[in-house]
Amino acid sequence: TTAATLEHFTVNFTITNLPYTSDLENPDSARFRATQRVMNTLLDRLLKDSSIGPDFHGCETTGFRYG
Repeated sequence: TTAATLEHFTVNFTITNLPYTSDLENPDSARFRATQRVMNTLLDRLLKDSSIGPDFHGCETTGFRYG
């Protein structure tokens, strides 16, 4: 048996009900960390319940930008 290879991928999307503020640019700000926590939790739940769920190992929100 061979070990599975982890594949990293990027997903970009627009959050329409989250007003952008400059503190979302700073990974050390309280707003960035709180928003990151919420996004990671919601995306983890969504992807664990999808067809990739058995192979899903978690996600990481790396940044926010005005869009």
